[in-house]
Amino acid sequence: MDTAKYLQKCMEDCCSDQCLFYQHILDTLWEPMVIVNSKAEIVFINKAYLSFINVSRSNAIGKPVQDVIENTRLHQVCINGVSEIDNLQKIHGREAVVHRLPIIVNNQIVGAIGKVNFQDVNELSELAKKLKSMEEKLEFYKKNTSSLTSPAYTFKDIIGNSEHFVQVKHMAIKAAQSDMSVLILGETGVGKDLFAQAIHNASPYHRGPFISINCAAIPQDLLESELFGYGAGAFTGARKQGKPGKFELADGGTIFLDEIGDMPLRMQAKLLRVLENQHVERIGDNELRAVNVRVVSSTNQDVKNKVKLKEFRADLLYRLDGVSIYVPPLRERKDDIPLLVNRTMQQLNSSQKISSEAMDLLIQSEWPGNVRELINIVERMSFLAEDPIITPHHIEKFAPDLLHDETKDYSTQHFKPIETILKEEREETLSDSINSAEKITIMKALKETGNNKAQAARLLKIHRTTLYAKIRKYNINL
Repeated sequence: MDTAKYLQKCMEDCCSDQCLFYQHILDTLWEPMVIVNSKAEIVFINKAYLSFINVSRSNAIGKPVQDVIENTRLHQVCINGVSEIDNLQKIHGREAVVHRLPIIVNNQIVGAIGKVNFQDVNELSELAKKLKSMEEKLEFYKKNTSSLTSPAYTFKDIIGNSEHFVQVKHMAIKAAQSDMSVLILGETGVGKDLFAQAIHNASPYHRGPFISINCAAIPQDLLESELFGYGAGAFTGARKQGKPGKFELADGGTIFLDEIGDMPLRMQAKLLRVLENQHVERIGDNELRAVNVRVVSSTNQDVKNKVKLKEFRADLLYRLDGVSIYVPPLRERKDDIPLLVNRTMQQLNSSQKISSEAMDLLIQSEWPGNVRELINIVERMSFLAEDPIITPHHIEKFAPDLLHDETKDYSTQHFKPIETILKEEREETLSDSINSAEKITIMKALKETGNNKAQAARLLKIHRTTLYAKIRKYNINL
């Protein structure tokens, strides 16, 4: 028996073991599929197709295909042997996308296969939208990888042993494991962006993208398009195919809204709507796009006070403030300064050392720029100092402002009222007298110890870093 006759006999004998085996294979497919013999009678049909047309197997097997499946053309394919690819076929009021392929053996048509690729043409439209969105994201990533924040930092990279800081870090780790929104509070330079990246990397969203946007750095007119994107031809100069916003790019991951306290009120309302509905609408486009995004935001401002002043929406704050994390300034955790300094020197691969006197000066400073300022100064001294050991001399030479401003309290600086200025002027004479007496006492101690500053500090019962500061203050020549 040749191949054509054997296949014909097998297809006609739908009760054979081999046919049952084929039936089992077809039933495992999720796509609707049907096979007919040369007479266009159904010999195989899988569960997916039976469910699609709501027919039992017993009412389908052996029946002419045109009597079971409406608007089919499989019987025509059995006659002409011409394949029909991606054709529309109306089934139960839905426009399905189907393939119809002849089964040809030894140049003889022995049957045909029908396969439904999409049970509704709307599925194809949705797939096309997803593909278009993915292409837009890919194009954006290729062109803008330098502007996207790489989530490089984890909690292991955030160092600090002070009690308060350890508690903050523990709270952040706990918050990361949930899907709640996180609001990171703290002064400029404390490392809010590091916490945001660490939270992302420790969260259920870590496999998704991490997209960062500085709400204070982008002009108000551009902020909406940056966050939510724009449609094709939305405005003059817009790209023809439109552009996805940061929320779309962050789908499945984390969006970091840095300096959220500076966001204009008009944009706050639109952001609130996105957070409530989990959908974004591009400028000039009426289509709503679903997004699944974890929101982490930060600010160096007192947002609760801004709410009282009607400068920030209370309902938006409730959405953002799922968990609040306050990162303390460096002056409140000075015990961590040696750790940060040594870590910076290691990252620089520097063989230089920092003397104990220089380290004491760094510890005593107030650090208005916090960790960012500390790292900047350590990098500067390491680069400019040619000596193997960094001393107070190098701090004086390469970071003089740090020493001159070390007695200031940057957390409470304000413009002084006129009453305070007048009071300080009345007290100036007394202050001058006290300074003069202090200078003479220090000079005597230095003379008695042969200008040995460590011994002079012990004699005066003050810390040696305090003595260094007063020597500079009174311009005492040694």
